[in-house]
Amino acid sequence: MTDPRHTEIVEFLETESTLLDDGELPAWLELFAPDVVYRAPVRLARANGQPQFDTEQFHLNENYMMLALKVLRMAHTESAWSENPASRTQRIVHKIRAYDTDTDNELEVRSSIVLLRSRWDETTFELTAGRRIDIIRCQEPWKIASRTIYFDQTALGAPNLSSYL
Repeated sequence: MTDPRHTEIVEFLETESTLLDDGELPAWLELFAPDVVYRAPVRLARANGQPQFDTEQFHLNENYMMLALKVLRMAHTESAWSENPASRTQRIVHKIRAYDTDTDNELEVRSSIVLLRSRWDETTFELTAGRRIDIIRCQEPWKIASRTIYFDQTALGAPNLSSYL
């Protein structure tokens, strides 16, 4: 935390979550590198010592083009039924830690995230929590080159994954 980049990383991730909470999907997409890999592997219910995540099944397994198509559909068409009306969300990003990698100008950033989501006139929130491992390129501007989300639940309680983490 004494590295001056730590404050920049925290601000970068807070800006990202604010863009998502405010529905600014095109601006959010600009935070990603063109070769991004955005994944959320399926959690397995296994005994201690066994792999906890599947290596071949994913809730999300997207590249930049797939992210861009979804953003285009959600932000510029009326056919994104899963987000009509739009979800009301709050993302809480915390436990942010950054580590040097073997690649110049890239950091591995680990964080935890909680997504609170409400829809329609519901009186309750959907709650989704997990850990993220990002590779962030420290170029100008900074870019997310990779994101892997490890959900805390084996069966997600949300009816869809239309809200990004």
